[in-house]
Amino acid sequence: MLSYAVSYGNLYIDPGVQAYNHLKPMRTPSILLFVCFAAAMNGVDFNLRTVDGLGRPLAGVAVEVGCAAEAKEVKSFKYTSGQDGTVRGSYDPAVCRPRSVSVQKQGYQSYFSGFREKYVLGRLLDVQEVKRVALLTGNEQEGELRELLAGDLSAASDKFRTALFYYERQLRASLRNLARDPFVTLAAREILVTIADSADLRLVVSLDTPAAASVLPDRWRYAVATALTAPEDESEWTFLRRCALNEFNDRWVDAGAIQTLKVIASARSESILVEVQEQNTAQAQRVAKALEYVRSGPPALSGPDLQDLGKRAAGVIAVGTWQDNAAPRFNEAGDKALLDFHFQAGSDYLTYTATFHRIGNVWIFRGARETGQAFRESGVYHAK
Repeated sequence: MLSYAVSYGNLYIDPGVQAYNHLKPMRTPSILLFVCFAAAMNGVDFNLRTVDGLGRPLAGVAVEVGCAAEAKEVKSFKYTSGQDGTVRGSYDPAVCRPRSVSVQKQGYQSYFSGFREKYVLGRLLDVQEVKRVALLTGNEQEGELRELLAGDLSAASDKFRTALFYYERQLRASLRNLARDPFVTLAAREILVTIADSADLRLVVSLDTPAAASVLPDRWRYAVATALTAPEDESEWTFLRRCALNEFNDRWVDAGAIQTLKVIASARSESILVEVQEQNTAQAQRVAKALEYVRSGPPALSGPDLQDLGKRAAGVIAVGTWQDNAAPRFNEAGDKALLDFHFQAGSDYLTYTATFHRIGNVWIFRGARETGQAFRESGVYHAK
């Protein structure tokens, strides 16, 4: 799943993740007080770089640096990035030290973040661009799709996911190539996992964690683990086992793998779950429920009626109390479908997006992962 930004009103805080996480636009916080900047003789120089989603210098970005004093008074200094995407400034450490930065440029994502050397702004996109790119071919399509995946899709992330899924047959070859591109690899992997073609999953399993990954470098494995409901070779079983044992120190990742081992419900998945129960004690309750399901001899998650199968699959995922399933969204050929499951878990209202494939007249469940979260307060749902 895509990583969350923490939000307070219209202020979106970037936790330092890659541009593909698609943070939404914001307005510069009014609480930051502008003062004219004059470098003291003992000032410390600094450089900031603003780049687009493909690492290219981005000129004309409004950059506001928040400088905090020991008394917690916050001053702000305003700059505009030059043609090389660089902002050059200085500060007097005896007066204050840089703590935060907001970046804004028309047509690009804007956000508020900590003070660091580089800021990535994705271009704001229209979902209609997906159709245009899908009609292209070869290198031209791959280049335009690369631009698309490097942009900010957050304004309509569900619509973009649906559109890319709809044109999956036209786009898969380019997506496979872009899965090795350092700038858009995570976005390409996520779409391939959503499509859940067996050959594409084997490719993604073979890839390493990107060198420039975020503060949660292995979180990408969560979506992959949830899609491996029909492992075909030893590498895929090994991937699931390592994830379930929490070798990557990420509780989303091991939870996703345990969920899939439950869904598989085979002798091999049971043996791995037993090992996980002994070694990953933090997930003991989750593993116990998975083993109970596997040992019950459940029917295969397949059938001719997609709506009925969707309800059965949601019951197996069972994150809290099932609320309902949304209407399915199909690919252009009509042999793949996305279906959203909705659950209530305490104060959380969760959306899980499931993938289904049709072979002949039979639909087959190909995994589900969390794609949305909200909280309920006094009977009203609020996006998190």
